[in-house]
Amino acid sequence: MALKNISPYELGATLYMSILNPNALDYIAGTKVPKLRSLVLCLEDALLEKDVSEGMNILEKILIRIGQVRLDITETHFPLVFVRPRHLDMGKRIAQMAELHSVDGLIAPKIIAGDYAKWFEVVRHTDLYIMPTLETEEVFDQSAMKDLRDEFLSVSAERILVLRVGGNDLMSCLGLRRVSNTSLYEGPLLYVVSMLMSVMRPKGFELTAPVFENIDGHGADADLLREVTRDVSFGFVGKTIIHPSQVDIVQNAFKVASADYEAATKILALDAAAVFKFEGAMCEPATHSNWARRILSRAKVFGVVGGEAPLSVAGE
Repeated sequence: MALKNISPYELGATLYMSILNPNALDYIAGTKVPKLRSLVLCLEDALLEKDVSEGMNILEKILIRIGQVRLDITETHFPLVFVRPRHLDMGKRIAQMAELHSVDGLIAPKIIAGDYAKWFEVVRHTDLYIMPTLETEEVFDQSAMKDLRDEFLSVSAERILVLRVGGNDLMSCLGLRRVSNTSLYEGPLLYVVSMLMSVMRPKGFELTAPVFENIDGHGADADLLREVTRDVSFGFVGKTIIHPSQVDIVQNAFKVASADYEAATKILALDAAAVFKFEGAMCEPATHSNWARRILSRAKVFGVVGGEAPLSVAGE
């Protein structure tokens, strides 16, 4: 079954919510937060063990209702929808549910080497993507991450839309919690995200950034903007969020600066010189074309600061 054509950038700010959220269908229908690009219905950390049975029943009902709800609403942007099971066995049960095609993929939580092939078998006969979450103590081990990467490459890598970095779980492995008014890049996870980028990105795997958990504390919005700006510069293609108020901050940060957009366009031009200067910097298509394609892909989804990006991307 053919996979849906989804760009990793389309995830934008990915809102996690409990499957028990009474407004879940309103989010899925695009009416609750119209700018929301993606959401995750969570049956793992956001659900107590005693509520699992209820959560599974609600999920099955939601899957059946998604199609009808969206048919009843016109001229509305619908977010991508993913389901996060607690474990592989729950993933298998979900894969047997009616109307599973109503969602776009499954989150594979706490994935380690040896797990991915099993998750692929769960979705093999569907059009669903897998988004593995890197959130166990093995993530601190570069060798283990290389083994996991090699497994991804050997078992239908195209099924992986993105790799999600589970910041809170990784901090838990260290017995730590994020200090208020600090960013991901001011603590021990700086090493982890740098290592993951160097191991995963050269092989074509995109990553999304961890959640920023300070929702309404003093200066929370400014701190979130500072962090997501670093996320963008690090090469992340989206960010997990836990509150709708974070949507605009995250997605506006992914807009492309007009100078970068113009530089990328010039770099990918068919008649581009081998080396040229633009905005005071050297541009060299032989080494900058990958950057330029990513810039234009981002602009296609999020737009350009102070302008609009065209509907097509150069180099595609």
